[in-house]
Amino acid sequence: MPESFPPPAQRASLEAPGGLAHFAAMSDPDAAAYLVKGFREKNDGSWRWAVEHPVMRFYLPALSQAKFTMAFVLPGQTFRLTGPVTLTFSINGRVLDRARYEKPGEQQYTHQVPPEFLKPQAINIVAIEPDKVAAPHPGERLSFLLIRAGFTE
Repeated sequence: MPESFPPPAQRASLEAPGGLAHFAAMSDPDAAAYLVKGFREKNDGSWRWAVEHPVMRFYLPALSQAKFTMAFVLPGQTFRLTGPVTLTFSINGRVLDRARYEKPGEQQYTHQVPPEFLKPQAINIVAIEPDKVAAPHPGERLSFLLIRAGFTE
């Protein structure tokens, strides 16, 4: 008989039982799991169109402090229709910040999140509300191109 060994020591996971983590890139194969509403179907490439009222979800482990960060693009063709855009960021229903973007192109947003806004070891909801969306074609509403988003320590 072979010798028996105890199971290896377990370490805390940064993922929820359903596979969600604290950060996602839109190029990840499971990126759609993080998108609750307000996004178009998967695009070819490493980004996803946000439309009206985009909402995402992330699993957060217990963190001593957290920042919400997002890389995105305001494309020139939609920016010509909207002009400067203000995005309102909310975490679990509480307004975190409003940021105004005066020019098109790739953007980076990072903001410290007060601990009372977060639900440790649980799913956290992030809503990004644009003050304007472009309507390049009838029935189409476009906001920004999401590249990656989530929480960092």
